[in-house]
Amino acid sequence: MVLNWTPEVIVEIFTSAIILLATLLMYITPKTKNIKSLSYIRFGLFFMGMLFTLDLLANLFLNTLLSRISGLMLFPSAVFFAIGINYTIKETSNSPFLLIAVGLGVLYCFIAFQPGAVGFEFVGGHLSVNWIGLYELIGSIFIFFVGSASFYWGLKTWMNAPFLMKREALIFFIGTVINGPLTLIIYLFYYWNPIFILFAYATTGLGNLIICLGISKEPKLLYILPFTVNRLVVRDREGNLLFDHDWSRSNLSESIFAAFLNTVQLMSEEVINMGGLLDIKLEEGILTVYESELISVGLIASKYSKLLRECVLQFTQDFEHKFERELEKGLKNITQYEGAFELIEKYFSNFPSHVISSRNQPLLLSSKYMKRVGEFDNNLREIFPDEKDYENIRNEIQKSPIGLVSNFFSLYDELKDEIDKIEDKKVDQLDLKD
Repeated sequence: MVLNWTPEVIVEIFTSAIILLATLLMYITPKTKNIKSLSYIRFGLFFMGMLFTLDLLANLFLNTLLSRISGLMLFPSAVFFAIGINYTIKETSNSPFLLIAVGLGVLYCFIAFQPGAVGFEFVGGHLSVNWIGLYELIGSIFIFFVGSASFYWGLKTWMNAPFLMKREALIFFIGTVINGPLTLIIYLFYYWNPIFILFAYATTGLGNLIICLGISKEPKLLYILPFTVNRLVVRDREGNLLFDHDWSRSNLSESIFAAFLNTVQLMSEEVINMGGLLDIKLEEGILTVYESELISVGLIASKYSKLLRECVLQFTQDFEHKFERELEKGLKNITQYEGAFELIEKYFSNFPSHVISSRNQPLLLSSKYMKRVGEFDNNLREIFPDEKDYENIRNEIQKSPIGLVSNFFSLYDELKDEIDKIEDKKVDQLDLKD
């Protein structure tokens, strides 16, 4: 059998390999494994990769059945992309785009196996199997909708990204521009000269790869749009503040917030003590309260979210377990509970911070955090004597939770002690030999 090697087949090998590699990257990257919206986007990418794989095989073997099936891959790809993008924008699967995709998909599946859906054509002097007629038209509509939705998603993400994530959001947006408007414009030129389909394939693969690399590097991009997490407070059953964490600038002082939670408890004690979560609508958001045996946890977010409710519940359970000894002793000093930042990192690490809003902001963190970071200056200078390294590390530490900073220096002290002990043993051994 003589294989029909054409420029289109070669470009499709590159494109399908890139898309399937990007899909695999989304599955194996630890930070992106358990994100619900990304699960649907992975499926969308997979079916898009299968589209190019089946199409290249159809052209390579000049097989019309494979060409029909390759076109059908647009249907599940568009549906899964629609659901995934909907979840990242509003944490729900419903949208007009999804209804259009499903409606067109039913018609598309019917047309796929009708006579005249695919045919042989010469493109650039090479024979290929292409979609034709109504089958090609609906396929083009699917491509247009997916590209447009991708661009809209990228634009909204970039525009709403917090300051510290603007660079990653820009990279992500560039990927959606390449995958969206640029690919669609090139695809339109295909109807003028079929050779442009090669460039459209290439930009599709490149755009999707950049999108996946952006998400892999910073999964928080997927949580910029559905809601904003503002503040989490933990207090004991007597109302004493134990832990406080801000993701955005809050006008509520710690004492006012704790007093508010006290009032909520008195008003809703019977409801909370039943073991459930209580959601209270605020003027510009929602307060989720969970009352456990030893503590009360309150989280303010921009709107209701099942995901946030689950995070609050899991955070509360782990907090009680981690600080069981301190809580049973009735310790009130908040420094005893700084290790809770590890739980913030565990359950809320994907939610972006909105504390820093511009380069002109004088302090990267609140004053109490900056004071603590300042206390570590001498330690930092000892660890990093080079001024450039010191400044770079200090800037990174300013962006990190203070609890992680404390753990970093604790680990450093432990390792330093171990090294000192090893060196002392070596000195003793040399003295014995002498």
